[in-house]
Amino acid sequence: MNHKEILKSAASILNDRAKEYGDDVACFNRISKLASLVLNKDVSEYDVAMILHCVKLGRLQESRTKADNYIDGVNYLAFGAQFAQGVNSVAVAAADDIASFAKKWAPAGSVVEVEK
Repeated sequence: MNHKEILKSAASILNDRAKEYGDDVACFNRISKLASLVLNKDVSEYDVAMILHCVKLGRLQESRTKADNYIDGVNYLAFGAQFAQGVNSVAVAAADDIASFAKKWAPAGSVVEVEK
């Protein structure tokens, strides 16, 4: 694939994924809340996008010719650029949501308070 085909494919995949998984921003927000809960520290949507991009970069070592790694990598960088304007939105806006989620789903006595 050439660079134009990569970009065209990246845009097409965004449309397909939105149909399958719902709103992209809401999905990143949900992932960031879950990651914050699991890691017991604030993880922003930006952090999620950069980690997912790193996954794609890491996979290139064994599969340099697999277009999927480049296509998804382009999309994760684009999301990172979008979220960079509000890097800590989860830390401020979602700490209470994370605590509420944890209290609802975690085993009794295992919930650790999330700092705001």
